[in-house]
Amino acid sequence: MVADTIRALPGSARRGTARRGEPSRRLRTGAVAALLLAAALALSACGGGDAMFEIGVVIGGQPTGGVVQSGSPQQIAIHAGQSLEFDASEPVQWRLEVGGSAVTGSGTTVVYQDAYITVTELSASRIALDTSAPYGLARAVPITLTAVSTIDSALVATIDVLITN
Repeated sequence: MVADTIRALPGSARRGTARRGEPSRRLRTGAVAALLLAAALALSACGGGDAMFEIGVVIGGQPTGGVVQSGSPQQIAIHAGQSLEFDASEPVQWRLEVGGSAVTGSGTTVVYQDAYITVTELSASRIALDTSAPYGLARAVPITLTAVSTIDSALVATIDVLITN
């Protein structure tokens, strides 16, 4: 009879006990876990659950074997005359900056510090850069390429490229 009285008291310390009409703590915990799992599955189904995207790098027609991951800045050095290709694992918005200025438009060529840089958008996920320096470079030329996911704009990859002789 004493045990029945303890179970009926609010805030009982015994596990698995509840007043009549109230769900047990174990049942409530299971319901919360199921709700969290459903939310996670819904996010992954709409593409919002991915934490990153990757970009494959090709230098002078040869894959580098490494990838650039969103959220992790990458530095790449090339020689003038080499070409670069970047291929993201999902559609991205590419932005090229040369000398602090944005370069827009596929097929555009920019001359900066004696380096000729041509940008070509190959697809929604691929871009190519062709470089040359007909008279040699007085110093290394830095450029920055940024890729922003079109699925989740919080995912950004930054690639700093240094063009040398």
